[in-house]
Order: sequence, then structure tokens, then C-alpha cells
Amino acid sequence: MSDTPPDLAALAERALGSGDEEQAERRLSDWLRSHPGDATVLHWAAMLRRALDRRDDAIAALEQALRLVPGNPGLVHALAHVTLEAGRPASRLFEQAVQLSPAKAEIRLGLASARFAEGDKERALSELDAMLAANHGWDEGHRQFAQLSALMGRGEEALATIERTLQHYPEADRLRVLGINLLMEAERHAEALEATRQAIALRGAHAAYRLPQAAALDELGRSEEAKVIFEPMGAPADAGHAVWRARHWLRTGEPSRAAAEVEPWLAATGAEGVWPYAALAWRLTGDPRAEWLDGQAGLHKVVDLDPEEIGLEPLRALLRRLHAGSGRFLDQSVRGGTQTEGALLARTEPEIARVREVLRREVASFMAQLPPSDAAHPMLSQVRVQRPRFAGSWSVRLGEAGFHTAHHHPQGWISSALYVSVPEGLGEEEGCLDLGGAPGELGLTIAPRRTVEPRPARLVLFPSWMWHGTRPFDAGERMTIAFDIARA
Repeated sequence: MSDTPPDLAALAERALGSGDEEQAERRLSDWLRSHPGDATVLHWAAMLRRALDRRDDAIAALEQALRLVPGNPGLVHALAHVTLEAGRPASRLFEQAVQLSPAKAEIRLGLASARFAEGDKERALSELDAMLAANHGWDEGHRQFAQLSALMGRGEEALATIERTLQHYPEADRLRVLGINLLMEAERHAEALEATRQAIALRGAHAAYRLPQAAALDELGRSEEAKVIFEPMGAPADAGHAVWRARHWLRTGEPSRAAAEVEPWLAATGAEGVWPYAALAWRLTGDPRAEWLDGQAGLHKVVDLDPEEIGLEPLRALLRRLHAGSGRFLDQSVRGGTQTEGALLARTEPEIARVREVLRREVASFMAQLPPSDAAHPMLSQVRVQRPRFAGSWSVRLGEAGFHTAHHHPQGWISSALYVSVPEGLGEEEGCLDLGGAPGELGLTIAPRRTVEPRPARLVLFPSWMWHGTRPFDAGERMTIAFDIARA
């Protein structure tokens, strides 16, 4: 029995969910050779090619589909989105998508990102501002306004749309909490503390305000005051609550209590952000699970790639051009540098395509060499697919005295650093990458599991939940590509 468009659509949908896009894409492509006039199958073929990082082919399929059904809203939006991911100008496509589907907020977010990517930053911000004035409850719009403001070096204006809305709608507790959370993510703890004080005075001592109040006090070194708020709140209501309490107990020298806070959440939704604190607590208490968690051999890898194979020199030049229009995200660990916006490894420049496939190969090799599967382990429990998927990718460029604070990536499974540029004449341990230590603000004495010297074309792979940060250096340029591999 021959395939039908509904059959092929169902096949593509299943493949996108299971990671078996290659076989499904071949089947759809074979069918399209004799049925080139089916826009629905072309759309599904494009989505499969996008998942396979073949965005040029995805764009061609979507353009072909639009010639069959001009002005189709879904196809226009898909083409705009894939074009933006590919690193091509996409604002005109997003403008068309907005006209066709004016109520879809995600299209307007895409338009702002497209304008920003094309250097039209002021327009991106002003359009978001105007839309938020008309739709004050649009949380994702407020969040993007804050991020774009920070990237433009105007972090002091990041909460302008939230503050304006709260003046008119002081009862908008969800939006008030969003503003406080953004301040906490940006480590603007004194401002967050003042915001919680104002919120409690106006709206009452709700848990949504008391928790960040305690957390802000703790981060500011006022742990005794924080404890007075934390303790009456009782057991954590969610994983985020458990993390703040664990940070408090670690900071105040009670790692056993920190372990007790996080252990009930290690199998729950959101555990990716909890495991890093279990690692700290278990190491400090001498719990043997610490070695099982992040002390096993084979959980991280360093490999020196061939500079010629990855095209190091042209790659370096491309990344410098991209960094010329970049800034620092509101909630990122970069200090003294810039970070690119968008999915770097989704771009279609030959320099990116070349390094992307080398990185995919090295990740697949790393996955094949991991210790045996372990259903209880946050890394070893994951399905090891043949074709790893990138969950996010970016480049960081650090200048004089630049560094990364210790952090982790809860959105990924395997994380990375590929060194593209390294300052010459680095002193001992200058610019080094520490894996498995502790964030400095907790005041803990925990040696890194591994310290990696930076070298051009050196790739480091490690668990996404593992603490990692870089040490400062005096002068020069340290530029990396970083990416997360998605959990299957």
C-alpha cells in the first residue's frame, strides 16, 4: 500500500518526537520526487530537515510549499523561524507572518529577535515596548524586553515595561513576581530585596514574595535574617524553593541540612537544577554518593581537535564579526565579555556547518565511551542516541580580566567548551576551566574535579549539571563555542 500525505505527516511527527528523523526524511523525500505538489508533506519534510540541521534544504522546501499555497500563515511563520535560525535576514518574513496571524505572540517575539539580529536594535526594543503597552500581561514579551535591554548595555532599563505596568495595575502579582525573579537571575539582589519589601507592603506577605525576600537576603550575606524567613515557610513547595534553602544551608555551614532539602527532589520534575547542590552537599559530608555522581572516570572528556579540520582561522573571523553586535545577557555567567544571541550551531555559514559536524561526531564518541547506563544517575540514565541533538549553542568572547562565574546548565544533558581563541602567554592556571568545584558566592572550599588548560581547538565535554567556571586572565582574547546536547 502506497503512502498518503496523512501517513507521511504521522510518520514525520513520530520521528520528530523519537529522534529518528533521518529515515523519515528519506521516505518523505522519495515520495516528493513523484508528488512535488503537496504543500503539507513539503512542510513536514522541512521540519525534519531542520531537526537534521539541514536548514538550507528546509528553507527550500518551505519556499516550494509557499509557491503552491501563497500566504499560508503556518508556512510563512515556519519559513521566518527557520530563516532566523539559519542566521539570515528574516524580519520581512516575520512582518508578513504578523500580518497573517496578528494575535500570535510568538511571532512578535520572533520579529523582535530578527530585527535585533539585523542590527535594528532600537526598533526591536521600541516595538516590544509599544506591544507591551497594549498587552501588559504578556510575560514573555516583558522577559524578552529585559533581555534585549541587557544585550544592548541598558540593563538599568530592563524592567521598564514591568514597572510601568505595575503603576497602572498594582494587583498584577504574577508580573510583579516575574520582575523580582528577573532581578534575582541578574544577581541584582539588593534591588530584588527592595522589590520584595515593596510588594509585601502593598500586597501582603505571600510566599511568592517571602521566598525571594529570604533568598535575596541570603545572597547579600544577611543569612541570619534570611533564616528567620526561611524556617517558618516549612518544607519546600517545589524544586526551586529547595535550591534556595540548600544554598542557605551550604552558605551557613550545614551541608547535611542542604542534602536533606534537595534529596526528595532528585527524581522530580526540575531535578536538573537540583543535582548540582546534591553534588556539593554530598562532597562536604563525605557521602559516598558524591563519587558516584560526579567522581566517576569517563564523565568528562578533553580532546584536542585538528585546527584544519574545524577551519579554526575562518571560524575565528566569523565569530568576531558576530560578537561585534553582541552583549551580555541579563541572566548569564559572563563577566567582562559578550555572548552571541540565537542558536549559533543552527546557522548555515560554511564555517559553522564545518565545525558543527565535527562537534557532533565527537559528542557521539563521548557518549559511546560513557560508563554503563544507570537508571538513577542524572547523566548515565539518558538514552544514548546515534545522532546527538543540540539543545542550545552560542559563543562567548572574554577580554581583559574576563571570566565565567561557576554555573550549570539545567536545560542540557552534555555541555561543552570549544576554545577558538586563547590569549598568548597565560600565567599558570589563568583562563583555566574548572569542572566540579563550587560557586564562589557560597564560600565553600571544594576543589574542582578537574582543571583544564585552555588551548586553541581544544574541546571539553562534561555533564550539564556539573558546576563549571573559568578563571580570569590579565589580557588578550578568550573566545569559545559552547553548546548543550539535548536529553533524549
